[in-house]
Amino acid sequence: MAKSNQHGLMSKSKLLEVFDYLNERLRENQLQLEVTVYGGSIMTMVYDNRPATKDIDCAFSDINSKLLQNILDTVQYAFDLPDNWINEEIKEPLKHLIKEDKETYAVYSNLKILKPKAEQLLAMKVLAARPEPAKDFIDAYILCKDLNIMAKSELMDIVSTYIPLRLLGDRQMAFIKHLGKDLGYDWK
Repeated sequence: MAKSNQHGLMSKSKLLEVFDYLNERLRENQLQLEVTVYGGSIMTMVYDNRPATKDIDCAFSDINSKLLQNILDTVQYAFDLPDNWINEEIKEPLKHLIKEDKETYAVYSNLKILKPKAEQLLAMKVLAARPEPAKDFIDAYILCKDLNIMAKSELMDIVSTYIPLRLLGDRQMAFIKHLGKDLGYDWK
């Protein structure tokens, strides 16, 4: 089995290995699982800007939680992953979403991986607006480029589609202003 690198980071190829292995354990146990993956893991798998992620931000469909935990423990052991390799903390910000737009990323025999559309992911990055070492700013920059967002109004339309604007405070507004500046626009 693959071993983790010196920092416990998972590259795109390692993430795909982990999902393949997870699918095999699900198949052995005759379980079907749907998982929605967010954050750094999606940025690592879909966009080439991030070489690796430390955890998988995700939300699981309803499933036998005891059996799933045993399978996740097996995956953790097989790949020498840290204790916090599965991060379900994403459930908290998901409570604030006005709507969720998911699309299929990959389908295995017993595992279906969903991801939020780029617009939703961008809105979630703006809401988080965490300082470095979090990668929210870099990710938001990449997503704005990918979505060809040139005006603050375009960004705000996307954000307001997914997140109530009342949740945006000073930190998020400073984030948006700096994002515009880095993109080469004056978003006052």
